[in-house]
Amino acid sequence: MRCSYTIQMLLLALACLAGNANAGETGINGNIRQCEWIASAPIFQPGAAAGAFDEVAVKDPSLFFFEGRWHLFYTTRSKKRYRIGYAAAETLEGLADATRCPLVQLRGEHSEYAAAPQVFFFAPQQLWYLIFQTRDANYQPVFSTTETIAVPESWSKPEPLVKKEGAAKWIDFWTLCDNDRAYLYYTRDHRDVCVMDTALEAFPKGFSNPRVVFTPVHEAVHVYKVRGGSQYHMVCEYQDAKDMRHFGLAVASHPLGPWTLAKERYAAAEGLLFSDATPRWTAEVSHGEAIRSGYDQRLEYDPAHTRLIIQGLPSGAHAGPYELLPWSLGLITLRNGRQCIESNRSTPRGRSFPPRLPENNVCLTPRSGCQS
Repeated sequence: MRCSYTIQMLLLALACLAGNANAGETGINGNIRQCEWIASAPIFQPGAAAGAFDEVAVKDPSLFFFEGRWHLFYTTRSKKRYRIGYAAAETLEGLADATRCPLVQLRGEHSEYAAAPQVFFFAPQQLWYLIFQTRDANYQPVFSTTETIAVPESWSKPEPLVKKEGAAKWIDFWTLCDNDRAYLYYTRDHRDVCVMDTALEAFPKGFSNPRVVFTPVHEAVHVYKVRGGSQYHMVCEYQDAKDMRHFGLAVASHPLGPWTLAKERYAAAEGLLFSDATPRWTAEVSHGEAIRSGYDQRLEYDPAHTRLIIQGLPSGAHAGPYELLPWSLGLITLRNGRQCIESNRSTPRGRSFPPRLPENNVCLTPRSGCQS
């Protein structure tokens, strides 16, 4: 198995070099019909043992390479509850056989629910941060810290990241920092991308009132700094009429925007390519992360050589209660980087979201009071 996986990765690398030979800083120039992604075999699947804490699904991955090992944090689903899990291995294919640890200390104040982890090293404090959501206050952003990333029991007791106000649903919290400020993104009511910010030296406290910076999306908004460049890229999840998922891509020159939609169907089922040796393990592209160039709070990545770790489902499996869907994790690698972006048919190139932010464009009230 290890040998066949290595051969697949070599083929992927050759294909990506050919497809990205002329990629520039952003990797998003050009005008062809669709982005093409070479899919790996699944690298992480639900636990095989009956009664395992992740026996139903593994999803919402946060993955990075540090001190010779790949560290994977993920949402787990048993037949009863959601939790956050952790595994680490020297190679990506080794994650499948790695010890899986439930992080039981990461939970809400009123329930055991914990999901959608994001992990990064906050260099100014020399601490690792794990941002996740609980079901307190209709999804509450919380954080935990540690000095030792490889020791699962070392994570601190969770604390609220901000005080959630209003009845609207907030979901999928994401933090990115530049040289001066920290930014907290989330999706409100499965439509609006909201962001709040604070001074870098005040993090994780002192966040401003949130504002709408992009709309519409479904969920899972992740923002990255282009390595060696000045742009920021937002990868966000969209929902089709039949609840099938795909990723869109927006770009900006500042974390607060304005954000311009580069391509709505950036990573979608019709663009997935499977070799004869690779099972068609997914027919959709859902909540995942770009493989980062590093592991710190800047969240830099190289869009000229884009790899995403995603959660996926095989064709026909997206049916029944959402909490029992059997999500697995795998990699997709962008084959035709700079050539794959076209003017989005529903959004003319150059249109930004929002065109101008009004003073009252805040996210504390239901959508009817927060239009961009």
